[in-house]
Amino acid sequence: MLQSLFARLRANPGRSASIAAFAVLTTIALVTFRCYGISNDEEVQQTYGELLIRFYASGFSDDNAFHYRNLYLYGGLFDLIAAAIGQHLGMPTYEWRHLLSAMVGLVGMWGTWRLTRLLSNETWACVAVLLLASTGAWWGPLFNETKDISFAAAMIWVTYYAARIAPQLPRPQLRHVVGLGAALGCALGLRIVAVYAGLELAILIVVAAIDTKGGWASALDRIGITVWRLLPAGAAALAIMAVAWPWSVFAPLNVLVAIETFSRFPINMATRLDGVVMKASDVPRWYLPLYLGVRLTELTLFGVVAGCLAGLLGTARRNVDRLHALRLLPVVLAVAVPLGHALLAKPVLYNGIRHYMFLLPPIAVLAALGLRAAWHAVDRRLGRRAGGAFALACAAAWVWHASVLVRLHPYETVAYNVFAGGVSGAVGKYEFDYHGNSIREAAIRLSEIVVEEEEDGRREAHLGPPYRVAVCAEQIQADEYLSSLFRVTTNWLSADFFISPIQDGCENVLNGTPIVTVERMGTVIGVVKDRRALTRTHVDAP
Repeated sequence: MLQSLFARLRANPGRSASIAAFAVLTTIALVTFRCYGISNDEEVQQTYGELLIRFYASGFSDDNAFHYRNLYLYGGLFDLIAAAIGQHLGMPTYEWRHLLSAMVGLVGMWGTWRLTRLLSNETWACVAVLLLASTGAWWGPLFNETKDISFAAAMIWVTYYAARIAPQLPRPQLRHVVGLGAALGCALGLRIVAVYAGLELAILIVVAAIDTKGGWASALDRIGITVWRLLPAGAAALAIMAVAWPWSVFAPLNVLVAIETFSRFPINMATRLDGVVMKASDVPRWYLPLYLGVRLTELTLFGVVAGCLAGLLGTARRNVDRLHALRLLPVVLAVAVPLGHALLAKPVLYNGIRHYMFLLPPIAVLAALGLRAAWHAVDRRLGRRAGGAFALACAAAWVWHASVLVRLHPYETVAYNVFAGGVSGAVGKYEFDYHGNSIREAAIRLSEIVVEEEEDGRREAHLGPPYRVAVCAEQIQADEYLSSLFRVTTNWLSADFFISPIQDGCENVLNGTPIVTVERMGTVIGVVKDRRALTRTHVDAP
């Protein structure tokens, strides 16, 4: 039996490569998930999950989850699962959340693989996964941007099932319909932005119904049949959304309230774009496209451009397979609809592509298909040697991108491509350590320095503990990793030490002697300043 398995794998190198890739990526996630710090959103999200548990445990009477900050406007699917399972585990809360987030992200990468295989084959499906894995804007947040990663994972599965049913319309298979509903319900159970998927499905239904020979009457009949056949998907989505986001169904218009709120999101924090500081409500239309242009790897950008050119040439030559085009349409819409909305509506945006991270998996799919088209063109026109050289060049580019993430670990989030000047060029020009990932390492190293002072007797008595620490982030981001000698204070001027990520110039707010710099690739990502010379004065003994 084992020999038969190996024989099948040798006969299908694409599958063998895919299995190896997922095995390696899963191993890396399991080995490194403890290396990532707590993001500045995680404490409130964990609390929201605990409040949802209390809501169900109280028989729906404890509705504090519906009044907790603005979290009730979000679905709590991830937070509910994390809190429900986490309370029975012996793991620290945030380590468990990071492990769960990584596993959910890998499920999203599996969806990316399945979708690319549907449109091409297993070899190029593996390429899509590797392109996504080498994108710092994906692999870095994989562990602690829990809501964004889980939403992206759900959305790529929505796209997969949409591509599955597209050529089957108007009579899709029930199992694919149920899968679509489950994926859509998970997405809605995380963020109301999943309404994008509804618009994408509506466009798909209309396009699939158009038959140049049947006329409008036939098209309307097809649409009617399609809508009827998709009702189970709507029911499944509504059920999952109701469980994960109970506030949404406690009043008939709550979903509309959430949509309206996010259309004019009441937050106006500062953000950076190419060195210009601006309010989140004032970002230009090109904010999101420009951030995608500097956050995606060069190989992915090349693949996307090659794919667009291949699509345009195929259309111009009228060499289009209708069924294949219908399968591809959901992927194109998954990128075009949100991106088009951002360009036209100018929503409140900050933290770069953080809130549009769900674009990365379908972009990886399109990039893999574009690389496939480019490789076929080179191989067909210039011969097999040229095709092999092209493949080697792409592989070398990918190895370079992967090596950048290895050198940045665990700060892959700050990876930028050459169009931003790389990691060092992005400092001060674009969003950097916006979630304060460097605070974990900074706090641990500060604790080690103080312990060494105690052991070596290098510290003067009046400079001793307890120490007050100011943190340019949420208190828990440092508290979790500082020793008992420290107390985080909100009175920054009285702080003995100051911990700050490199973000929004906060590292320059307080003076002090830098004693810790968190660096990667020659670039400072976080800093600790010793302020004891400013906050403590020597008192002579009588």
